[in-house]
Amino acid sequence: MAAAASSEGPEALVRRFWRRVFDERDLTAAREMLTADFRWRGSLGSESEGVEDFLAYATAAQVAMPDLTVSLDEVVVVGPQVWARLRFSATHRGELLGQPGTGRRVSYVGQAVHDVRDGRLSRVWVVADTLSLYRQMVARTAPGT
Repeated sequence: MAAAASSEGPEALVRRFWRRVFDERDLTAAREMLTADFRWRGSLGSESEGVEDFLAYATAAQVAMPDLTVSLDEVVVVGPQVWARLRFSATHRGELLGQPGTGRRVSYVGQAVHDVRDGRLSRVWVVADTLSLYRQMVARTAPGT
């Protein structure tokens, strides 16, 4: 049986989602925050439907960037939607955007729209600067540096 929906407000739910699932890598927490028909559209080339499909994505993201942290720089609540300006930081350790792990520190920005229904997230759509991320992964280091 699923846990009861949270009584927290939409902004607190969104902040808890990013902190628990991505910063703390607590994938079981996602089950408490997502609707059964949850939809994810991420900038790393993934779309998923349902909680299990999303958890597979989040697991792959953890392999590629095991120390990923997400900062919410600005959050705006508009009815049942929460808009957030995000900053991602991580070490690139595994395959990501077709590139093998480099061990480089990367950071990039993005924004996300979160739909909240009955105290849970029903959809998250992330648009991030993946070109900047890609350039950081493939950047060549000058000899001797």
